[in-house]
Amino acid sequence: VLDMPALTAEMIKSGEWQDDVDGLYLGYRGSVYRPRPYDVSLPADRIFPGKRHPYQRLIDNMREIMLEMGFVEIKGPIVQTSFWNFDALFQPQDHPAREMQDTFYLNSQGDIPDYARIKEMHECGGSVGSTGWGGCWSPEVARQEVLRTHTTGVTIKYLAEHPRPPVKAFGIDRVYRREAIDSTHTPEFEQLEGIVMDESVSFCHLLGILKEFYGKMGFEEVRFRPGYFPYTEPSVEPEVYIDGLGWVELGGAGVFRKEVTAPFGIDHPVLAWGLGVSRVAMLRLGLKDLRLLYQSDIEWLRQTPVSIKL
Repeated sequence: VLDMPALTAEMIKSGEWQDDVDGLYLGYRGSVYRPRPYDVSLPADRIFPGKRHPYQRLIDNMREIMLEMGFVEIKGPIVQTSFWNFDALFQPQDHPAREMQDTFYLNSQGDIPDYARIKEMHECGGSVGSTGWGGCWSPEVARQEVLRTHTTGVTIKYLAEHPRPPVKAFGIDRVYRREAIDSTHTPEFEQLEGIVMDESVSFCHLLGILKEFYGKMGFEEVRFRPGYFPYTEPSVEPEVYIDGLGWVELGGAGVFRKEVTAPFGIDHPVLAWGLGVSRVAMLRLGLKDLRLLYQSDIEWLRQTPVSIKL
């Protein structure tokens, strides 16, 4: 008497395997087989299928939403001159954000465009009714290269190259800052930036765009409170309601100041906003430590569902 092997097509076709004799089965070719017992209650081996990183899925979801809303995606270099990263955004050259402890400076300098109007705007406010920052604006400081500290430097350069409406663009890129590493801070992280320029857009349009975007991201309750940013006025901070956490701030937005747009010949209002992508990821994935997004811990990745609500 032999243990029954795996059923083959030949055994099934013959039908002889169904003949039951005292708990045994008559097999083909005159052999007698004992049925092999199987315990169907035993757990099966775990299978770990290939899947996209959950953080990448979130970024892809954001990108799809922006494209659906009619935006075009733009990219920019990681290494930028201080001109585009700071000066073009009307940040004074002695601003605390430009200090060595906050910014990664490189031992190199880059080319900058004609800076006469930027220099005038910083020193005396140009022709837009501003007083500027006073002092003497230095082109040497503006040529200093840095690792970009935000994606707004990419969008202002794009606007300078496309000063005529309509413009509707966004970017999702990594930025770099001198941050002490802890559960909520890393020296590199992703930002989403969006801009809209047209003849008739207003602050109300900005609020509507933001509410639509956050709604598509799955946040049902959105509110706005006044904020301050150096290169937008008026400015707001969007907040979304999260069960168990309450209202959480998820970015900043506003209308570019004329001190930012006028030097590049931009005569129409520009709506701008940005948010930290990793902050949204922590909320969506239920993380308490931002570093998990970058450490690629295999156990955490295995436990993350293939499909998560974004």
